[in-house]
Amino acid sequence: MKSVFVTGATGILGSAVCEQLVAQGDNVRAIVRDLARPDAVALRKAGVETVLGDVADRESIQAATEGMDAVIHSAAVLGRPGVQLEECISANVVGTLNVMSAAAAGGLPMVQVITLTFFDTAVDPLTETSPLDLLYRRNDPYSLTKRLGYVEGMARVADGQDIRFMLPGAIYGPSVCLEKTAAPNTWNGRLARAIKGEMDAQLPLPIPYVTAADCAFVCIAALEKGKAGQRYIAHGVQKETNTMAGYGNRACEIADVPYRVQEIAKDRMDDPDIIAKFGPTMPIMVKSGSPDPLFDSSRTEREFGYVPTSIEQGFPVTIDWLKRSGFL
Repeated sequence: MKSVFVTGATGILGSAVCEQLVAQGDNVRAIVRDLARPDAVALRKAGVETVLGDVADRESIQAATEGMDAVIHSAAVLGRPGVQLEECISANVVGTLNVMSAAAAGGLPMVQVITLTFFDTAVDPLTETSPLDLLYRRNDPYSLTKRLGYVEGMARVADGQDIRFMLPGAIYGPSVCLEKTAAPNTWNGRLARAIKGEMDAQLPLPIPYVTAADCAFVCIAALEKGKAGQRYIAHGVQKETNTMAGYGNRACEIADVPYRVQEIAKDRMDDPDIIAKFGPTMPIMVKSGSPDPLFDSSRTEREFGYVPTSIEQGFPVTIDWLKRSGFL
């Protein structure tokens, strides 16, 4: 049994990490900004200790890590429409520095959740050893600040701190936390909008859909079996990679509804209306291009015995959860 401090626990990945750790008998502590919110209550019902704090507040992070054996850091401000650089810096840079420093002070191994957007995947598939994009093609607030957090993490690894890195794809699936995990701009929320016939035309961007349970498995395996400085990938089944329209239409087929989602032309990625609607990150990714296949996670699969959940397994379970939770 070990004690693990988890950030971002009310999000879809963090909550799945908490559930899996509790299920295997570990003690889990999570930081939340409001102890009375339904998601905080849901975490406590799931067996998680919740403490008041914020990743941007160094003192609360330092206090929350006391007595812990390890840290999994998944908290982040995502690249949603209208996101500002200042709020991304607060969570993705300052917050990450705070968590790293607290882990370093306690000598705790740490798993840092990062993103694929700042690696060079214009030609070659994303792998566990992909280089950084030295041309800095994706300079939106989310990609920039997550990149800064990763570079800081690698610098600390070079100086001896034990940090492992995990790259999730587009995370979907059931969660005990309902406030954030099926909002309209989440990957669950997008499936719900498609099934309800409310999804407008989508960007022609290949996206690696992956279940929250799979991502949590890789996070925990990185903590228990991984090595400092190494990256691990949870991106779903390689051959099932599709665009949002493709995923939405498959969800509609499984849910037995006639609606079908269309795609936006690639030459519209500089349209201010498109950027305002989808946020800056994904249009930039469309413009910079994608390899085929999009990724190769075979090393992670081999080292951890990781078998990604297929869309045909994950979508029916998720659609049923969306219905039971009132999102459909």
